[in-house]
Amino acid sequence: MQRMVFLMLTYSCNLNCIYCYQKHKTSQSMSLETAKTVVAKEVALARQSENKEGIRLNLFGGEPFLKFELMKDLCAWIWDNVTDVRIDIYITTNGTLINDEKKKWLEANKDRINIIMSVDGADDVQECNRGCDSSKLPIKWILDTLPNRFLSMTVSRESLGRFADELINFHNLGYHVEAKPAQGEDWQPGDGKIYEEQLERIAEYYLSHPEINPIYLFKELSYVHLLNNEPNEKYGKTCDAGDKLVAYDVEGRLFPCHHFLPNVNGRSDVLSYLETIDFSDNSTFIDRECQECAILKLCRTCCARNYNERGDLRKRDKRACQIMLAEAKVVSSYQIRKNMANKDSLTPQELLQLKAAIKCYELCCDFEKKFYR
Repeated sequence: MQRMVFLMLTYSCNLNCIYCYQKHKTSQSMSLETAKTVVAKEVALARQSENKEGIRLNLFGGEPFLKFELMKDLCAWIWDNVTDVRIDIYITTNGTLINDEKKKWLEANKDRINIIMSVDGADDVQECNRGCDSSKLPIKWILDTLPNRFLSMTVSRESLGRFADELINFHNLGYHVEAKPAQGEDWQPGDGKIYEEQLERIAEYYLSHPEINPIYLFKELSYVHLLNNEPNEKYGKTCDAGDKLVAYDVEGRLFPCHHFLPNVNGRSDVLSYLETIDFSDNSTFIDRECQECAILKLCRTCCARNYNERGDLRKRDKRACQIMLAEAKVVSSYQIRKNMANKDSLTPQELLQLKAAIKCYELCCDFEKKFYR
């Protein structure tokens, strides 16, 4: 598995999205020398570990294209100096600053760069969530020109009721898109049912359009782990923070995840606290209430957000319980229906996944009776 490294080129951004988790933006930026030092350090680690898959280097912000010269110089240095370690370069952008100069550079290096552009839907949805018009973004140019790219769609509470329409429209336009609900959103009672209805419409679309490449949620999410007898505390941490995922702030300091950075939580002393945490011990990241939950193994959490928003790595966002339940219920139902349609030709692995999906769906239906009573 590639080591995912986030490099914060700048804390600045030219937008102010309603769901943005970076609440403490500043004008601080990374220097080229700091960026080189960080990359050299990660390359040395890759060599020592004999990691054949190398590094996924995420050039991040803020908005990274605000530091276009830094980005160009760093990429040129990497391509000239790192030849024995695989480095896949990803740029996450809102797309608003991609002018002719940047297009020329991107096209010249299209086989060496991966672009992730944030687009949430039609102009009114985009305006609500991100304060810009999607019709003015270079979506068609990126999709027509760059082979390694996809759109990233974030679903806010305000756009929740439009989720299916907007995603299906992107698919119908031939766009490669990924989508997820915003983390830290102020979900209210009833939002889970709205989300479930939206997911059901998307599931129906995928079942009737098998030629469409589904979003990760429907394509890759597996429930095979439900078939084991492992204790709930093993699932206290649901991400790779501090291990396969790390982040460097504008000063070049190492953090276990970009969600822990000072531009997110505004805390200058956060590193001293993080040094006391054993990120390899999953039981550290779960409180007693969640540990006893029947659907804990279906739940995703962000330990950094737990710390930033509730002051404790273990305290999950209970507003999101209904969102996690809706996801697991609809996606497992979709997997059951899809596999049952081909039940006579399933591989042993697909049969295992079908069995797990059935267990997941039954678990969700049983939990739902208690959750909504």
